[in-house]
Amino acid sequence: MLNGLKRNGLKWNGLKGLMATLSRLPRSCLLCSQPGADLLCPGCEFDLPYLARHDHQCLTCALPLSVDSRYCGYCLQAPPDFERCRVLGTYDYPLDHLVHAFKYRRKLASGQALSGLLAGLLRAEREEEGEETWPELLVPVPMHWTRRLKRGFNQTELLGHDLGRALSLPVLSRVVRRPLPTRAQQGLTRTARIHNLRHAFSLNPRTEKRLAGRRVALIDDVVTTTSTVRALSRLIREAGACSVEVWALARTPESPQAHQSTRCTR
Repeated sequence: MLNGLKRNGLKWNGLKGLMATLSRLPRSCLLCSQPGADLLCPGCEFDLPYLARHDHQCLTCALPLSVDSRYCGYCLQAPPDFERCRVLGTYDYPLDHLVHAFKYRRKLASGQALSGLLAGLLRAEREEEGEETWPELLVPVPMHWTRRLKRGFNQTELLGHDLGRALSLPVLSRVVRRPLPTRAQQGLTRTARIHNLRHAFSLNPRTEKRLAGRRVALIDDVVTTTSTVRALSRLIREAGACSVEVWALARTPESPQAHQSTRCTR
């Protein structure tokens, strides 16, 4: 490539300067296309369906609730191995549009915008609560290699590394693995999701010892029935982690069809 550039009379330093100049050019909002926005304009950023705007939510899984209750029925009936979920917003428009563009259309700028917003939320909560009980390391939800090859990347790894840089936290992206090519979670009932994930995950024996005695944040994109994060948090606690919580971009809202089908993948 460099030889080709020289043959065309271009210098590598000149190309780097051109790329740097292009990166500084005005961008448009990812949602409304308003020029001059840095990924999202203030209006579209304000209009996102932030979870904090819900009056009631489960203190464990962050499910938005229609009644004044501290926990949802599922967490009361079957408490998970994670302590809580910290989530940016509900999986409604336009947040669902940005997540879908990131995952399925390779719009990495959408992922960058969302990871920045989530990092800001987490940073504010850490400053308010103090760092004594906060996670010490991040573990992205793994993807089977065939699906990763088809998609070209694992969105939770990208999200995890963005959050790790923003919050100065290490990321262990190979400590949990997905050795089985299970079917997609999309459209499955809660019971089917649990069965689908049976034996789907495993720990890397070379690195699992790094979880012992640590406070872990499990990184996911969308939390739907909590089946995935429940299975993974159980493995992480069995490896000796002292606590697990979940950080995610979106949480699906409660609906009459919540136990039957959903448009998300987890």
